[in-house]
Amino acid sequence: MASLRPQLPIQQTNHIERPLDSSIALSGEDRGPKIGLNVRLEPVEDTTRVELPNGHSINLGTGLNSDERATITPILINSTNLFAWSAADLPGVDPQVASHKLSIYKEARYVSQKKRKLGEERRQAAKVEADKLLSVGFIEEAQYTTWLSNIVLVKKANGKWRMCVDYTDLNKACPRDAYPLPNIDRLVDGVAGNKVLSFLDAYSGYNQIPMATADMHKTAFITDDAKYFYRVMPFGLKNRGNLPATNG
Repeated sequence: MASLRPQLPIQQTNHIERPLDSSIALSGEDRGPKIGLNVRLEPVEDTTRVELPNGHSINLGTGLNSDERATITPILINSTNLFAWSAADLPGVDPQVASHKLSIYKEARYVSQKKRKLGEERRQAAKVEADKLLSVGFIEEAQYTTWLSNIVLVKKANGKWRMCVDYTDLNKACPRDAYPLPNIDRLVDGVAGNKVLSFLDAYSGYNQIPMATADMHKTAFITDDAKYFYRVMPFGLKNRGNLPATNG
């Protein structure tokens, strides 16, 4: 496929769990995803379009030689059912395989944030986003809530709005997971000698992991129209892990 180059350098964050008797201080990483940055991989060479049987198309780089093209093209054509073309195509991960659980301090008290006012443009954008998440089953309307967070609307580089949830209070109640992250140098060394580097992306990777049933209502957030909670793992939670870059 086409050679790809990230627009921004990959960053690594080391997580250190705080002692129970220390004060809580949230870093920028704890406050949510890197919002407002429309980071995408862009081709650095010309591409040609390949039509697929399902009506979609993909682009292959012209830098591929004939043997590489002859090998890759049939695989892509015969594997169209493995690609997600929209959020509705995501099968998700079986909860028996993996689910995201929240570890909350026993002494933590519920925090229901006071609703913040949104301008008309942000209100409309939030409604559109909530309706989209609701239609694909990522969120569900909440009737009674304990934890409740506000939404934050940030305009992306392409002019569209990104809706995030301010999980600051919920994150304060969760200890850090000190699970050791992989060393980036070892990861780079591990690919030495390979001929092909794949940049296949996990489409809405976070949203493919379900929330543990007991913790779903703790992700509740409020808009001008209703209260919702996430059925799948949302952005912004502490200890959510680092998944491959996601589209959103």
